[in-house]
Amino acid sequence: MRGWTKVSAILLLAGAAIAVAAMVRGAGGFSWNWFYPWVLLPYVLMFACVCSSRHPSRARTRAGVIASLLVLAFSAWFYINAMWLSSSSTAALVFVFAPAWLTLGGLVIWGLAWWLGTLWNPRGPSTP
Repeated sequence: MRGWTKVSAILLLAGAAIAVAAMVRGAGGFSWNWFYPWVLLPYVLMFACVCSSRHPSRARTRAGVIASLLVLAFSAWFYINAMWLSSSSTAALVFVFAPAWLTLGGLVIWGLAWWLGTLWNPRGPSTP
């Protein structure tokens, strides 16, 4: 991994840490259940997309950082709001719906940012 790809990986790791911390808080302590793989799915898929290429283009690297930053921001918003700021009895439903939204949204934003990055590249194609 190089430069900005590491930044993407760190952002995704931070989002995953927030999600797991929210699950532990919601459960009152760590106890394994099958929601953990579901909650971690967006971060694993984004990591696979962002960090899978050995020689990523500049557009792909930028798209990865943009998508990872947005996934982190929305993860923090969903999980912190639901587990630490909300007193609603239905706050735990965030663990059902947020992973789907983060997965779909993150992959769509990553794809769009990559596509737009390939269209607008004033210095021509190159690698970071």
